[in-house]
Amino acid sequence: MPETLESLLWCAALATWLMLLFGIAAQRLKPLSSLFSHLLEFTFRLRAK
Repeated sequence: MPETLESLLWCAALATWLMLLFGIAAQRLKPLSSLFSHLLEFTFRLRAK
């Protein structure tokens, strides 16, 4: 039983760190994705003219 509890705690800790990592990465990549969408919009606007 203690091994199962220890494994469960390790999984919970890993999940917590992964959520934090992905949250930070999403915040960092948000400006990059908006820049990319603006570039795509500008490119298609030029092609439409």
